[in-house]
Amino acid sequence: MKNIENDIKKNDLGKARDRLHGLISTYPDQLELRKKLGDIYSVLKYPSMAGRYWYLEKNKTPEMVEACTQFEKSMGNDPNRIARALKFKGDNEIIKSLKLDQEISPVQNKVKEKLIEEPGETLEDKFVTIGCFTILILIIFFTLIGIYTLFSWIF
Repeated sequence: MKNIENDIKKNDLGKARDRLHGLISTYPDQLELRKKLGDIYSVLKYPSMAGRYWYLEKNKTPEMVEACTQFEKSMGNDPNRIARALKFKGDNEIIKSLKLDQEISPVQNKVKEKLIEEPGETLEDKFVTIGCFTILILIIFFTLIGIYTLFSWIF
């Protein structure tokens, strides 16, 4: 955090932004890191990205509410897309206990529900599993054909 503060003082916001992205992936439960990253995106004049990181903030300023609204619009007001874009990998209990003081839109409660729900196995996950299993069988099959062909040449 000290390096981030030094980068902000030196006006090296790009480096501070990158450091914060790394810290958020390492410490996903620390919502204050998201707020700080939103502040940096706001200074860099990316209100939609600022809204993405301010979305889970409890006490929003009018600027934060406007940025969150722009973020929702950029995601087509689709709760599924918004929840995926938030990339919250932390503890679901934090989201459950989060009481957002301001409701910025009717979509916000649906997004909160999407973040809380446990991800089930999707059809895409099943295809990946079947695909990997099929590739493994083909590798074994072609290896056996190669070994058979090699022995038939030698003997």
